[in-house]
Amino acid sequence: MRIAGVKAVMPSQVIDNRRIKAMVTEQSVDLTSEQLRDALKRIGYYLIYSGSNKRHWLGDGEKPFDLLQQAISGALDQAGVRRSDVDLIIYTGVDRGFLEPAMAYMVGAAFGMPQAHCFDIVDACMSWVRAIFVAYSMFGTGLYKNALIVNCEFSMHPGGRVNPGCFHLDNVDEVEWNFPAYTVGEAASATFLVRDDSRPWEFHFSSQADLSDLCSVPLEGFDRYCQPQPRLGRNGPNQFTAFGNDMFRLGKEHGIEIFTRLSIPHDEIKEIFPHAASKRLWMDMGAAVGVEDKIRFIYPDYGNLVSASVPAAIAMAQEEGTIQRGETLAGWVGSAGMSFASFSFQF
Repeated sequence: MRIAGVKAVMPSQVIDNRRIKAMVTEQSVDLTSEQLRDALKRIGYYLIYSGSNKRHWLGDGEKPFDLLQQAISGALDQAGVRRSDVDLIIYTGVDRGFLEPAMAYMVGAAFGMPQAHCFDIVDACMSWVRAIFVAYSMFGTGLYKNALIVNCEFSMHPGGRVNPGCFHLDNVDEVEWNFPAYTVGEAASATFLVRDDSRPWEFHFSSQADLSDLCSVPLEGFDRYCQPQPRLGRNGPNQFTAFGNDMFRLGKEHGIEIFTRLSIPHDEIKEIFPHAASKRLWMDMGAAVGVEDKIRFIYPDYGNLVSASVPAAIAMAQEEGTIQRGETLAGWVGSAGMSFASFSFQF
């Protein structure tokens, strides 16, 4: 399987860390001056520690679908194919406009690909990697010769599942399950894959379902569909909750272990593309396996792009010329669930 085209498009509004702290100040009107000072100090420390500088959000007049159209056009132009040539569309964004039908159908209808088979894969920040693996497996059946993997990650609009809810603090301790929201950026990405039996990929996955309460966006009535847990949905239905420190602390060992399963010698890997939720965490894990100098970081300038993190990083590396066709690349992802993945491929 070969990545024939990959493109990411970022919105225009740049949000720095000062803006994040200003939004917390604006929303947390019930905190005392001392509590607010302590909360902002903790947030500022976490932002610096994680390596966060800024992120991009939608500007005035920008719409997710418009940016996705640019990403799709860019990926298909690289591949030299027409939209009518697309066999399969898989939508992987956590952010979405529909629970039913699959978002992939909306993409096919809107962008001139009505003949393509469509479905969604939803697995938090792991969604893009799962879709890549599914497409690779489906190519093996001979039923499809190409696939378009797309996502829109634009969750920071006012009135959504993150903003302003996660910025409204009633006490300082709430920073612990809201801080990851302050690192989220926005992007649309498109990855066009073609079947190529001469380019095998290697995938490894693991899941830790006992950590499923650490990051969630529950729906109304979610308590009827799960075993109640104290950290699950702490901010309530339709609101983002993430215990970032616990995810990194408890997931680090699993993240290191999954990368060691790759059979490719580390010195043959040109660059490694992680799910960028923290530069510091991935640097620590990279040092543990001796590959910290190969990791491509977009987190400091673009934030956590959720399921668009890996394709966006690959697209940027291609545009900047730091990766070339034929080189061996790797991906390394940790996600809510929790789940972990490593994979390698020839670009």
